[in-house]
Amino acid sequence: MANAAERLFDLVLGNLKDVDDLNWPDDQTRDALDVDPIDEPMDSSDDGIFTFDEEQISENVMERMAGRRVFGELDSDEAEAIEGGVRSRGFEVLAFYKSRRIVSHRPFPGRWGIFYLKQGLDYVGSQIIQSYPGYGDPKNLAVNFLRAHERFHYRADLQTLMFEATVGKHLYLPLRNALRGRRSHFVEEALANRQVWDWAKRGAIGLEEFAIDFMSLQPNAYSRFLEPRLDLAAEWAGTVVDLKPPGTSFRQDLAHWVEATPTGLLRASLCPEYVIYPRKLSTWISPALVLPPVHVVQDGDDVVKLLQGRLAHLQAKWKQTKTKMLENRLLHGLNFKPWPKDGPERYSVRVDDNFRAHLQHLGGGKWLAYMLGPHKKLGHG
Repeated sequence: MANAAERLFDLVLGNLKDVDDLNWPDDQTRDALDVDPIDEPMDSSDDGIFTFDEEQISENVMERMAGRRVFGELDSDEAEAIEGGVRSRGFEVLAFYKSRRIVSHRPFPGRWGIFYLKQGLDYVGSQIIQSYPGYGDPKNLAVNFLRAHERFHYRADLQTLMFEATVGKHLYLPLRNALRGRRSHFVEEALANRQVWDWAKRGAIGLEEFAIDFMSLQPNAYSRFLEPRLDLAAEWAGTVVDLKPPGTSFRQDLAHWVEATPTGLLRASLCPEYVIYPRKLSTWISPALVLPPVHVVQDGDDVVKLLQGRLAHLQAKWKQTKTKMLENRLLHGLNFKPWPKDGPERYSVRVDDNFRAHLQHLGGGKWLAYMLGPHKKLGHG
């Protein structure tokens, strides 16, 4: 039997007019790595990728997973794939939300809701253990960490449904189609990450620093979660209601309505949740970023001059940062990630809370640091 949210989706969607394809400019915001498997056309040849051993879960995920290994160590290939995926595609390599609107689509025809990848739970749990040894139950913390993000997508889906009921036309599906290849630029990801931040900084949780480090690694709009909430909401409403490309329409008049979903529709029981088991993680995440190795880090002439002059106070911190990169470039505290704004093979790394460095990969694990400066001056908000 359909629940209240499902009945509302069916009622509204049955009365909407179609919208013509959105002819957005094919500009620099398109990214070959920015792929959502739900959006991609699939046929029977995809069964080997998208067939999972699945089990529905309830409010407490782990209670419904009796007899299964629900938390464990990732092998090195899985860890590398996830690390690259987080930096190139954000949360959706760990868990994803599938709308009721596309319930008949793959993956999992006939099911909708939140889907947690088993390896995603393992990954987040292991990262929490590394950051806070002995703190809390990493399994439940991992689930709730991912849930906070994905439940915002459910909430945004409902809010879009209400706008659709008002204007009488489809908004969600035309927008989703237009966002193929640039999903990470959609400000909804910033708002979803802000929900994670809000959850993590609650006194009883105490994972605020972990959440900031984790989400700052993520690309484009994902990393904008610290911007003013109403500004993000105005941008979201402009994209959803006006069907304009991300960052080109802002509806301050609708900003307060973005998170005004009736509480009765936000009951946890209304949005189904599943833990899923990919047969091979790399096929789910592919294509994904692979961070090059770090064997040597050399300072360019400009960086040497800065460290000998007005940024001399950063000498010890920069040396420590380079040592950490050589030991483990994947440490979240480094916030080591691509920086395509400066060109191909360009990356950025955190020196401390106020300064960053930009580096160019010269090949074979050899790196050149070509810029050092404050976060904002280097374009990091």
